[in-house]
Amino acid sequence: MKVLEKILDGLSNTFLPSSNDGLKVVVLCVVTATTFWFFNALNDNYTTQIKYPIHFSYADSTYVAVNEITDNVAINVSGGGWNLLRRTFWFTIDPLEIPLNEPSRNKFILGSTLENIISDQLNELQLNFVQTDTIWLAIDSIKKRKSKIIIDSLNINLRKNHRITSTIQLGNDSVEFTGPQRFIDKIPDIILLKIPNNDINKDFSDEIELSTFGSNLVNRNPVEVPVSFEVEKFILQELMIPYQTINAPIDSSNYIFDDSLAYLDFQIEEGLAGKFNLDSIKIVVDYKKLDRRKNKVMPEIKELPQTLKDRFIQIDSLGFKYQ
Repeated sequence: MKVLEKILDGLSNTFLPSSNDGLKVVVLCVVTATTFWFFNALNDNYTTQIKYPIHFSYADSTYVAVNEITDNVAINVSGGGWNLLRRTFWFTIDPLEIPLNEPSRNKFILGSTLENIISDQLNELQLNFVQTDTIWLAIDSIKKRKSKIIIDSLNINLRKNHRITSTIQLGNDSVEFTGPQRFIDKIPDIILLKIPNNDINKDFSDEIELSTFGSNLVNRNPVEVPVSFEVEKFILQELMIPYQTINAPIDSSNYIFDDSLAYLDFQIEEGLAGKFNLDSIKIVVDYKKLDRRKNKVMPEIKELPQTLKDRFIQIDSLGFKYQ
């Protein structure tokens, strides 16, 4: 009692420093009476509603919760004031364990079906009824799927006049997804990997993150895929090359061509422009292929340097007259 008096006297000195001794006595009496009333009231029995912690137990190596599951349930209980105080305000309360044998099949649980489980674990208090009507569950079985990875090469965004000049290298050709079945079932067997970079104008090398397809519960292995390819700038190359004639008829001198040069144009890497021998390009005009109705003939390319092989080369037709 002396300790309590010292505490109350210290409080009154703090909050009522200028008060007289009579007021301090009144405050002390009120606080003391309230304290005795409070502790005495805890000896009575009460009926009230409390939120009690719960925990659903299931094999988390086989199942996963898709949405957050409630961690408490409202119950109506009766019991002594001390027990209610301990169950309500103290922080050492273990949650009620609610086992789920086939969690992926349980979409919801009625509160009334939990009464026996709660009663068995709720010591020192009497359960009157479960106030919570329904507890909704979203638990899926864990599933795996392996998908093939290919690059969406048609939608790679390159700067104007730039092209990919090598094969596209992928660090991984497949990915394994693990997660809730409802999400894994929606993942396609072939993943079209898009390059997010725009205006690419140099050799590309980066790691592209794989999608989780709308759920952070989906795990990927690997998470990122290394992608690399070479890029070159192309320019338009125009050439004028002398040509040779073949299969000339007896009256070949009567054919007068508009030009003695053939005109070629093609796209080539900027670094290779002009780095080839023009003498190694052989172009011929075949008299047998003269179109006398249109007075046109298309020169033919017979030889090219290695640098220009396998390129699309456009060559202009030649006009001629017959005299």
